[in-house]
Amino acid sequence: MWLRHLKLITGVGLGLLASAAHAEAPKLDYQISPEHVFLLNIADNGRHLVAVGERGVVLIGDEKAQAWSSVRTPTTRTLSGVAFADGQVGVAVGHGGTLLRTTDGGQHWAAVETDANDDSLLGVTLLGDGHMAAWGAFGLYLLSKDNGATWERLPLLDGDFDRHVSQIIRLANGDCLLVGESGTLAKSTDHGETWQALQSPYAGSLFGALQISNGDLLIYGMRGNLWLSSDGGQSWSQRNSATTFAFNGAIELKSGRILVFGNSGLLLASDDQGRSFKALPSTHKSLAKALQLDDGQLLTVGDRGVTSLAADITEQQE
Repeated sequence: MWLRHLKLITGVGLGLLASAAHAEAPKLDYQISPEHVFLLNIADNGRHLVAVGERGVVLIGDEKAQAWSSVRTPTTRTLSGVAFADGQVGVAVGHGGTLLRTTDGGQHWAAVETDANDDSLLGVTLLGDGHMAAWGAFGLYLLSKDNGATWERLPLLDGDFDRHVSQIIRLANGDCLLVGESGTLAKSTDHGETWQALQSPYAGSLFGALQISNGDLLIYGMRGNLWLSSDGGQSWSQRNSATTFAFNGAIELKSGRILVFGNSGLLLASDDQGRSFKALPSTHKSLAKALQLDDGQLLTVGDRGVTSLAADITEQQE
């Protein structure tokens, strides 16, 4: 299940569900436990939490992550990404080209037709000015200019680009950074409409990127690779991770501590803005995504569903 990267799981399906926005959410035939389902992503839309994962699962949680309910979606295939433009409008994507949209905060979902051609979508994010990007396997890249209502398939870098795209993030200055397979690294200055390649410090697969509050960029991927840039991605310095396990995600906490996490319980922390990292006790689970709530609680999703990490993990150490 963890072949190559946590996000690369197979599956897809399309369907259509039409319901009034104020109606009760369509329930599944059985309740899904948030601790016993494989989840790949989680988002906070400002009203509640929305997590997505295997078999088209969408879980909706309250703002304190105490109560969760599952809703029916138009697919039974894996969903790998979710993002919200506001408290109502959101998009979830999945393998085989699945793209779903909600206009009521996640209570109901409808399939949106795209030119994905059954290639897997691995993530989706907001790029600003109504733009949303969805990306995936074999160079698949979709751009929306109307918050996910319609999508256009665009080439990346050149017409022959066929590497898996792992993540796209929006930077503080409005630019966007893309990372992917075979050391793919690129930047966009026009809300994702065009991309320019950057010199990559690593030839292996990159699985994600994080902009730190001081403006520095952190990229990470296979075999414990961690790289830091203080000049917008023009040059990179490698950070010692003391591991060869893959990193799946990273987050900067309210305390300023940076966490990098991955498979087999791997968890590293930096208390000096990414200059150095130290290993923390294993989480005993493989993590895909992390989200810190307003109350400081740190939620993660992965192979054991939704879990909350211990409070002492979130505190920066001197």
